[in-house]
Amino acid sequence: MNKNMFVLFLALFLTWSFSACKTTRQERYVVVLSMDGFRDDYPGRGHTPTLDSLAKVGVRASFVPCFPSVTFPNHYSMATGLHPNNHGLVNNSFYDSTMQKMYRIKDREAVSNPAFYGGEPVWNTAERQGVKAATYFWVGSEAPVGGKHNSIWKVFDSSVPYNDRADSVVAWLSLPQEQRPHLVMWYIEEPDAIGHDATPDSSAVIDKVEELDAVLARFFSKVNKLDIAPKIDFIVTSDHGMATFVPDKYVNLGDYLPRDSFKFVFDGVPTVLYPKPGYTDTAYEILKKVPNITVWKKEEVPARYQYGSNARIGDLIVLPDVGCMVQFRDKGNPWLGGAHGYDNFDPTMQAIFYASGPSFKKNVTHPSLPNISLYPLICRLLKIKPAPNDADSVDLDGLLKK
Repeated sequence: MNKNMFVLFLALFLTWSFSACKTTRQERYVVVLSMDGFRDDYPGRGHTPTLDSLAKVGVRASFVPCFPSVTFPNHYSMATGLHPNNHGLVNNSFYDSTMQKMYRIKDREAVSNPAFYGGEPVWNTAERQGVKAATYFWVGSEAPVGGKHNSIWKVFDSSVPYNDRADSVVAWLSLPQEQRPHLVMWYIEEPDAIGHDATPDSSAVIDKVEELDAVLARFFSKVNKLDIAPKIDFIVTSDHGMATFVPDKYVNLGDYLPRDSFKFVFDGVPTVLYPKPGYTDTAYEILKKVPNITVWKKEEVPARYQYGSNARIGDLIVLPDVGCMVQFRDKGNPWLGGAHGYDNFDPTMQAIFYASGPSFKKNVTHPSLPNISLYPLICRLLKIKPAPNDADSVDLDGLLKK
């Protein structure tokens, strides 16, 4: 074979190989729904036929959140496969001393600022490799991380009905093939809100869980009519659980520490304190004697929490016992609802995980999974190469067909 013939043959082979690879990828679809604050044991306490069916035709597991077990860090951990300490979204609210900017989840400018977001979210991983991705309110997708947005994304608007969100997902999956996303990640902010207001032990939470199950039933009835339905892998999950606040465990830091000794205070669960220069040791010694809490200097946080070394984390971290609420209040009534943010391995903080579709085993209850495993799982389902992440060592074989 002469050189010209070899070059022609190689070019044809590479073209064919690329087309074959592209076809294989484009036969795969992944749809991920996160329902905020959906504790792992909620389905067993109500009538949830849709989730029960997903477990029978697929895989169910407990999903272990990252620390702190709060919404924004964990949704972005699921999207990147990184612990909050490594992707930089270290709490729902924090201060970045380098940027001299505050991050708060209700601050539209901050939420859409890509400088706050490290790592590579899976929608960028997909798009970088030619796989269209759509996001509907997923944390981090409003910011052009890496300098760009994915093909379809939405600015968060809690007034959009859940069924309208579901219908949009169905509409995206019904687009012409060249426009159709092969990765869809969407979000519903319940039952978190009702869990905070009414406590996770309330009948109101179970009513909301049953309502959400009905939303899922309607969604699947529409998706199953699509020609591509047999090619879709579905994942239904959440970011964390919920615990009931115990009034006797309430801690008002104002009873122990002067507020003006701190540059910034982000109270709640956990409470993260940014003391003024020279006050860290004093505050630490005082807090060590306060009941119902554990306090660490940031460099002393136990390794299992994978937390403390990021510069955005304050010098003192206060972790309340489960059921305890910590606030800096001069007056007023303490929080009396549900709360999360506690030890991420506590049973009350565990979240749901269901997965079904052509790639998943059937009727399998899997041991608990770290939620950072969602990123490599999606990459594996879509046959795309993951970016560096913290979940490479997680064994996913127990979920997937060979």
